[in-house]
Amino acid sequence: MENYKLKCKKRDLAVKAKKIKQAGFTLANVYGHHMEPTSIQINELEAAKFLKAHAVGSKVLLDIEGDENLAIFKDAQRDPLSYKVIHIDFQVLTKGEKIKVTVPIIFKNKESLSKDNVLQEQLSEIEISTLPKFLIDHVDLDVSKYKIGDSITVSDLDVSGDKNIDVITPPDAQLCVISHAAKYSEVPADGEGATNEVAVEAETTEE
Repeated sequence: MENYKLKCKKRDLAVKAKKIKQAGFTLANVYGHHMEPTSIQINELEAAKFLKAHAVGSKVLLDIEGDENLAIFKDAQRDPLSYKVIHIDFQVLTKGEKIKVTVPIIFKNKESLSKDNVLQEQLSEIEISTLPKFLIDHVDLDVSKYKIGDSITVSDLDVSGDKNIDVITPPDAQLCVISHAAKYSEVPADGEGATNEVAVEAETTEE
C-alpha cells in the first residue's frame, strides 16, 4: 500500500505561532534518532484531512519542501474548547531500525452477532515492535468467527503469528468477550400488573 503523502514546509521561527495559524497553517514537529528536531507547518485543511483518516501510529510520507521522510504520526494536541488541532508530532523512521508503536484494534463484523449477544470490548489497542517496512496502522479482529462464551485474547490475533512483528502486549491479555443479553422481569412497585422484560448485559466470569 502506498504511503499517504503530506506536504509540509519548514517553519520560520522568526514568525510568531499565532500569525502562522491565522494564515491557515497547523504547526508540527518532526524528530528522529538521527536528526535534529525540526519545526514545520502544514496547510490546516490538509492536516485535518490526514487526521480524519489516520490514527496515532499510522505511517505517513512527509514531503518537507521536496525532502521526503517516512514517519509515523505520534500525537496531536487539540484546543480543549474548539477541539481544533493546534500541534502535531511526527517521528521519522530509520531504515533497518525497529520501532515500538501502539496500534488500534478494529473489531470487524460486529453486526453479524445475534441481537441476543453482546460484545464486551476490553482492549482497544496493542503494542508492537517492527521494522519500518513491516509497520502496520491497525489490527483487524473478525468477531464473526467466534461464538457466545468465547474469550478472545491477543494470542488469537493474526499478527501474533507474524514473524516480522513482535507483539509486546502479553499474549493472554483479553481483547473481548462474547456474552448473551440476559432478561429479567421488572415488577411494578405495588406488585400488580404485567411484568416487563428488560434486556441487560450478562455478567461473565472466567474459569
